[in-house]
Amino acid sequence: TERIETLRFLEKHLPKDLNLDSKHVAILYGTMSDVDQQQVVEDFGKEKSPIRLLIASDVASEGINLHYLSHRLIHFDIPWSLMVFQQRNGRIDRYGQRNTPYILYLVSQSSNPKIKGDMRILELLIEKDEEAVKNIGDPSAIMGVYDIDLEERITAEAIEQGASASEFEKKFAGETIDPLALMLGETAPPVGNLAEGRTREIISLYPDDYHYLKAAIESLKQTQTLQTEFDDDARQVTLTATKELKSRLRYSLPREVWPEDDIFILSADTDIIQYEIRRSRKDEKAWPRIHYLWPHNPVIEWINDKVIAGFGRHEAPVLSLPGALEPEETVFILSGLIPNRKGHPLVFRWFGVTFLENEFLEIESFDDLLERTGLGRISFPNSGDGIDINPIKKLLPNAVKQAKEFMSRERARFEDEINDKLQKQLDALELLKGKQYRQLELFYMEKRNLSKKERRKREIDQKFDEFIDWVEDTMTTEDNPYIQIVAVLKGGA
Repeated sequence: TERIETLRFLEKHLPKDLNLDSKHVAILYGTMSDVDQQQVVEDFGKEKSPIRLLIASDVASEGINLHYLSHRLIHFDIPWSLMVFQQRNGRIDRYGQRNTPYILYLVSQSSNPKIKGDMRILELLIEKDEEAVKNIGDPSAIMGVYDIDLEERITAEAIEQGASASEFEKKFAGETIDPLALMLGETAPPVGNLAEGRTREIISLYPDDYHYLKAAIESLKQTQTLQTEFDDDARQVTLTATKELKSRLRYSLPREVWPEDDIFILSADTDIIQYEIRRSRKDEKAWPRIHYLWPHNPVIEWINDKVIAGFGRHEAPVLSLPGALEPEETVFILSGLIPNRKGHPLVFRWFGVTFLENEFLEIESFDDLLERTGLGRISFPNSGDGIDINPIKKLLPNAVKQAKEFMSRERARFEDEINDKLQKQLDALELLKGKQYRQLELFYMEKRNLSKKERRKREIDQKFDEFIDWVEDTMTTEDNPYIQIVAVLKGGA
């Protein structure tokens, strides 16, 4: 529910009506301390906890996971925003839910024609939410404003104006996509906000994170001692923490996470991880014994740093690929980065700069380069023969020059794509600022409040100016790319 008074009413009557003890019911609302809120959420997700019913305000609609032991949700009141629908339902209808979510909406019935018409509009919101989830997966795309306050205002205006359900529905006609009509060619492919997101795999020389970690550890073992075990079937690595790793993670990992025997078990199998999470919820410690093997695991970050440290400052490997490249072909693999004014990367590319017989040939995408050479798919033997790097050094300045020119073109392309979006964002801010001004005029109509009005206007100006500066600093780039040599590929006889 969105009202605290309603929450208190339910807290008072539901336990008695459902024959529940007070220990079986918990409440969650915004004025509780963060610690108390977190404790309620954690207790609700533990099997040993007596809590069976959670009554919450809309503070529980964002940022918390309630799906571990619960798959039932009841909307005691109906939100006026489809985005709130999505946020509320997402507490139990999310990744890791093992049961089919069961979501109910309590809708009041009235014989009063006016109220009945208003409730029909809210019922229509329920239908639109279900329709959007089935078809496009994003209810917020229905109204197209992507703002809770604006969605509530649209609904409120429809109710205030006495709009019928059919009139209200016309505003959203054609907004959702019928997959069958799309497949049969009866509907044009969706574009813009209605288009489904496209995903792609990150390019890598390894099939997955497990195989990368295994190769990295085997490489490190050539020069140092590491106690590890590998299970290829389970994609699992067992690693005993070294003195260096203990020192590094001493202050970054909570004490309860650290394994008692100093042995870390990492698995890339998500089913194993989900099982561990469920198992740990039955344990008072509430921490899995097996941890997820992914790039942001602190143990893997430590391995990454040790692998990178294998090359000195301003050093890069030179790989001989006989048969994959022409005998007189040299390819510089480079990364280029262009940050925004805050130093955050906005344009980041990996690519190859190819030379043939010491003459620049082309810029090649990293994808195409891997496909052409077979790097990562084909094992190239290390002949042990030395490579004369002097000819490569002579090509280096031109390679960097070509890389900078390429990144400048990529920046220009990025600017073309982002400028229109940036201008729309700035226009929307000006529109919102104008609405704030109009509200200010209505609120301070009396002349005696002029000083308060002016002070409030300055506050509005300052907030919008700061946000506009933030948007511009975030999306504005400088034509000064950072270029890094990743590796050099050399053709052989």
